Amino acid sequence: MSAARSITAAAKAAAQNKTVQALAASAGAAAAKKVGPMVQERYGTWRDRRVDRDRAIKLARQMGGRVSEDTIIAGRPHFVVWKDGRPVQAFPAVEDLAERPELVGFDAQLATEPPPVRPPRRLPGRHG
Repeated sequence: MSAARSITAAAKAAAQNKTVQALAASAGAAAAKKVGPMVQERYGTWRDRRVDRDRAIKLARQMGGRVSEDTIIAGRPHFVVWKDGRPVQAFPAVEDLAERPELVGFDAQLATEPPPVRPPRRLPGRHG
């Protein structure tokens, strides 16, 4: 019997063993407990940032303004909507936005036009 066949046979036998199955299940559950919160936190951060970006872009389009990404306010990145060289709103929200020292003398070239509205995607096989 070759080494590969021996390994395959041993793996099949282990997979059918109830003790091995129980150990694998408990190890999987332990890993999920440890990794689960970290993954949820990462997803939550990504989702919140995406929502903030979308709101900033929509507001800038609505009022004919501009958007700056990753504008640091109080040590955290924000999306800031600008109109006529003045900050209008930040996402996440910032109190007294117009008075923030980080925005005094802000380089207007860092704020860009919001991207154009994209038409909705059509799914394959769907018409109309």
